[in-house]
Amino acid sequence: MKIPGPIASALLAIGMLAAPPAGAQNSPAFPDKPIRMIVPVGAGGSTDIMLRQLAVLAEPLLGQPIVIINRPGASGMMGVAGVARAPADGYTIGGVWSGPVSMAPHIEPSGYSFDDYVMVAPVTEAPGVLCVAPNFPANDGRQLLEELKRNPGKYTYGTEGIGGFVHLSSERIFSAVGIKAVAVPFSGANQTVTAFLGGHIDIFGGGISTVLEFAKQGKAKCLLVTSAKRHPALPETQSLDDVGLSTSETLLWRAIIAPAGTPPQYLAKLEKVFGEAARMPAFRQFAQSRGESPWLVDRATGQKYMGDEYRAMGSLVQRLGLTKDR
Repeated sequence: MKIPGPIASALLAIGMLAAPPAGAQNSPAFPDKPIRMIVPVGAGGSTDIMLRQLAVLAEPLLGQPIVIINRPGASGMMGVAGVARAPADGYTIGGVWSGPVSMAPHIEPSGYSFDDYVMVAPVTEAPGVLCVAPNFPANDGRQLLEELKRNPGKYTYGTEGIGGFVHLSSERIFSAVGIKAVAVPFSGANQTVTAFLGGHIDIFGGGISTVLEFAKQGKAKCLLVTSAKRHPALPETQSLDDVGLSTSETLLWRAIIAPAGTPPQYLAKLEKVFGEAARMPAFRQFAQSRGESPWLVDRATGQKYMGDEYRAMGSLVQRLGLTKDR
């Protein structure tokens, strides 16, 4: 039976309205394949361990595997460069800590700029801590700073490298009150704490988790954290607010980043997944067992913090005369 022209036209119009846009049926939901997460440290490092735990919890929410790719080197900058140069398609992300993002690029050539990557999801945050031997002539943070100021150049403190978190967070405090102490670089936190316990350096600088057990055993007095507020793992240890230096706060943070230009809808999906994983009790307990806390802010807040810290660290490096070797 032939359908009259006006009715046929109406049916065709209805069909066009009901049909999906051309090509839409061929657009798979994101993600439809595994996600690569570049971690700029070797397997077994604290950042690697933390992000692997997060990935385990995020995978069921994402619906795809998360493949960890360890790419250490150049204070973490090799790994961040790999993220910055990757296709901005949502399938390559980075699991990073603050050092190669906001600190190291001011010291050495990095191969990327701050505008080459964006925040996807904040993960954890934690202060560093300054600890001394039991017989050191100071019993709190204020006394520590006074002792260091009275004796310029006398005391040594261990760091994980020039321009790293411990070095810059310590110098941010010291420079604010005119302290001159000698930074001694080591290859990592384990080497630093070994040298400290052996009496080869006067002050341990590093993460709380590295030294916490020794503090409990009475082998170290932890006197000052690099955060404005006290930390629950060391409630008796003074904070920067206690010594009147809250604006000198520097935190060790970990986050997920992605290449600049990654589609906003993909970033939103990844933020939701990793944010939910970071809020799970299992992850919170794991982070706290290592002296860290989930960094529970949104992507925009994390991006602003990351930018503010990048600029603050650049100014500090200039004041210290640690110029980039071009």
